[in-house]
Amino acid sequence: GAVLVALAVVVAACWGGGDSDPATNGSVGLAWESSYQAALDRATALNRPVMIDFYTDWCGWCRRLDATTLADSRVQRALEAFVLVKLNAEQEGSQAAARFGVSAYPTLLFLNASGREVGRIPGYVGAEDFLHELQGILGQV
Repeated sequence: GAVLVALAVVVAACWGGGDSDPATNGSVGLAWESSYQAALDRATALNRPVMIDFYTDWCGWCRRLDATTLADSRVQRALEAFVLVKLNAEQEGSQAAARFGVSAYPTLLFLNASGREVGRIPGYVGAEDFLHELQGILGQV
């Protein structure tokens, strides 16, 4: 059942390949789903909103977002209410990026539990700005 699925997600998240694994890439302390579909399934099951972090391998601002904003303890606490997924917009996340019209990176996209977009934060933002934006987005969920 659900426990087995949750365990499989945890094992998959821990099985990553070192520094190239987006699940561990500067965002220690956050639990990332392994795919867009896994995130939607979990969001539906838990009735939680989703945050998609669209990034690319060559994006320096994406790495900075991971190392600063997403590493901030206040941001991490605020994101506990969300199902999180990190998608490389040029690889496994290309279809989702096209579906939502994402073409600049990083882009943080917020969906309600049924998968409808309720907000986005384009580009790099620091922790204070992120938390301010997130408050407005939570009001739309």
